[in-house]
Amino acid sequence: MTSLSLNKPHLLLLPGSSGLTPPQHTLISKNHKEHDIFFTTGGKHNHLIHHYLAAYSLGASMEKLESIYEGHASFLRPITDAEDITEETYRERLGDGDGYGSYLKFFKDEIDKRGMLDTIRYWMFKDDMLARVLAGGYHALIHIGYAVEFDLPSIAAEGLAMAACTEDVLVPVIDLTEESIQRKRYNGTSSIQVLAKEIKIEPAFDGIVDVNKFDKLAMVLKNEVSLAKLREYLADWKFKEPESALQELFTSCALIYAASGIREQGIKLDFFLMHALTSTYALYTLLPHLNQVQAELMLRGHFAATLGYYIARGRPTLRVDLLTQYKPPHKPKGENPWLDIISRALDVEECHVSKVIRSLALGQVTYRNSSEEIWIKAAQITLDVIGPTSESHIKANWNFIGVGFDEAWKE
Repeated sequence: MTSLSLNKPHLLLLPGSSGLTPPQHTLISKNHKEHDIFFTTGGKHNHLIHHYLAAYSLGASMEKLESIYEGHASFLRPITDAEDITEETYRERLGDGDGYGSYLKFFKDEIDKRGMLDTIRYWMFKDDMLARVLAGGYHALIHIGYAVEFDLPSIAAEGLAMAACTEDVLVPVIDLTEESIQRKRYNGTSSIQVLAKEIKIEPAFDGIVDVNKFDKLAMVLKNEVSLAKLREYLADWKFKEPESALQELFTSCALIYAASGIREQGIKLDFFLMHALTSTYALYTLLPHLNQVQAELMLRGHFAATLGYYIARGRPTLRVDLLTQYKPPHKPKGENPWLDIISRALDVEECHVSKVIRSLALGQVTYRNSSEEIWIKAAQITLDVIGPTSESHIKANWNFIGVGFDEAWKE
């Protein structure tokens, strides 16, 4: 296959960690062998590897990595016994969170036969698997991204198994095949930021989300009127080619995350919009290993999920002006403020912060000539709002209501 040739300078890996490469870390192997990918029957994700590898890439010491492991392992559940699954029967348990052990065994065998990258390329685009990779708050995509970035086939098997256990809620808005893209003959004319502004005032989305309910994305996608209108907006994205589309999507996700939660009266960072940003790091990692069609499917799929979440979180106004004007109360130490940011991020025990910081740092390094100020401001806001906390799995200061709803600002 012919893969993309993206202008990718490097991935982030800072000095300071142990001399071991990730495949040599026994704690990664221990988690793989012992822990389920969900720590509750309700589908809450095991974030151990995300937190561990993000901290590792930012230069965490072995002592810090061991602390991260113990913090997560204390509440994780063991993998259940695996049943045999074949390519002919794999659909029988799709969406079943209790099927992780079975799917993990299946995808490990697939990787042994095909190799990691070929297994990812084959299964991520088979049937409705792409919709599952992108659902569940993008967690399977993030997991697979780590696998490719650090050359960890076991983590790829975990990510694919996680996807298989995830519901297919995004199927109505995601192209799953090359034929689907060719049939629709996209001819969009609008940028993502223009579309967000139009969606903000679109009456078809008024009143469709119950602010008091948790699964707001499902409300958007199960309402016939809002679903039809969302499809119209998705079709109007001016997608030129994968590299420029990735830059636009990466930058837009940073704004949707950071500029959506800042107002004159304060700052609130949305937990779900945060995942739109951290998953773009995985896109950056994966796209060079995909062909043109696969890359477009992946980018359009991520865009669909992100617009869906944007609507579900109340269609917040993006206050880019307030973001770029932000003055952090913490005065950075030294010449390079990013070094201070990374040091502070490693002190935060909440498991998403290190992923946010490395995503924003990558965005600044890669797209420094466009909106350079937003990356560091978003990083400073993250650290100032979330801050150090004593537990790695608590809600901390993330907003779970939806920063576009007035109710979120009454707390």
